[in-house]
Amino acid sequence: MRSQKRRRRSALAGKNTVSLGRRIRAARQSRGMTQHELARGACSISFVSMVEHDLVRPSLATLKVLAERLGKPLSHFLDDEAAPSAQVQLHHAEALLRQHRFAEALEAFTAASAPPHTADQARWALGAGQALAGLRRFEEAGAHLEAAARRAATSGDAELMAAAANAMGFLAFRQRRFAQAHEIFHEALQRLAAAGLQQTEVYGKLLANLGRVCVELGLPAQALDYLRQAAETLAAAADPFHLGLLYFHVGVAWERQHSFERAREFLQRAAELFAVHENIRLLGMVKRSLGMLHIEEGALAAAQEDLDASLRLAGQCGDDEGVAQTLVELARLRARAGDAGGALRAAEDAASLATRIGDEAELARARAALADALAVAGRRDEAAVRYQEAVAGFQALGMTGDLIRVCRDLGFLLMQQEKGEEAARWFALAFSHQSPTTVLSMDRAP
Repeated sequence: MRSQKRRRRSALAGKNTVSLGRRIRAARQSRGMTQHELARGACSISFVSMVEHDLVRPSLATLKVLAERLGKPLSHFLDDEAAPSAQVQLHHAEALLRQHRFAEALEAFTAASAPPHTADQARWALGAGQALAGLRRFEEAGAHLEAAARRAATSGDAELMAAAANAMGFLAFRQRRFAQAHEIFHEALQRLAAAGLQQTEVYGKLLANLGRVCVELGLPAQALDYLRQAAETLAAAADPFHLGLLYFHVGVAWERQHSFERAREFLQRAAELFAVHENIRLLGMVKRSLGMLHIEEGALAAAQEDLDASLRLAGQCGDDEGVAQTLVELARLRARAGDAGGALRAAEDAASLATRIGDEAELARARAALADALAVAGRRDEAAVRYQEAVAGFQALGMTGDLIRVCRDLGFLLMQQEKGEEAARWFALAFSHQSPTTVLSMDRAP
């Protein structure tokens, strides 16, 4: 009898040490099913493969479908208890967050049992805050992240404290407070370095986010330097999600340097990873950047294809911010093609959506796109007003790169109106914000 109890306890312990992916693969193979048969209609074959290799975690809804097809109760793939443990719930919510499925992640964090330990409580507040930030519920996000920072400090875990700072910086970034985000990321990096923790994953994430902020601040050379350092730090993790984000940010930084071939190389790598990872939101983001790259190169048909795909993907996942950003680029594309009416409609839709969601950066970009459209339509006085509104927005946000471009566009518009003295003032403003940049060697690029 005692021997049977020991065997039963051993079997249960063995089940708890087997990962979710291995349980799903074992159940599928025991039924003689292929990955194609298991995936049918619920997800892609590549997604099943990544689940079985524990590279991604399916949503609870998807897991229920897979469990039914495998003839197993849902509890078989979670814990022995009828409901999943707090740790399992927390891991599941974090997996959804990593996929940028913010609404589902928030629901999962909300439904999760209260973690018993201070460090896990910090992780819970941190994850919920990041999900809220992704949903643009900034006030609630700030409250959760402040709670996470307090609990992380209580735990004494330096990496957890840095993760909380990273999330606070991301919140500032989402609110378009780029200078504040830069300060938060930089200070967190300094604290980790002082603690001798430069080789940690969170240190790499901070470097990557600092590079992302530098792109928005019009500092592409600095951005590339930070991103190169991030690649060196994150290389050991081989995390497809963060690797994809890193490739994306490197591509954008090279595009700002007008190194289009290098930009395309990294953006395409990012697109491939996000397609395999089935991250619709981020794939739409990369498609938008590829469309912007094509606009700069004058490949308007290719730009239209990528921007149409981006708009479709952003709408599919309810990404209002992504929709507004893509509409701005479509307005620029149509203005470049001479379609003033189409450009005006897209820019006005972008401005309306940016106003509704409170995105000041995208509103400034929409006004610049609207000015482009008005200029093409021959309504130059109105265009000049919109350019000046865009300049004010970019100045307030510290978005130097966009500010320089719009000042130059306004200067050229005024020259067409034979207003040379006014044009000179705007060119001078652009020049005053211009800083010399050095294109980095790709020998050390990620």
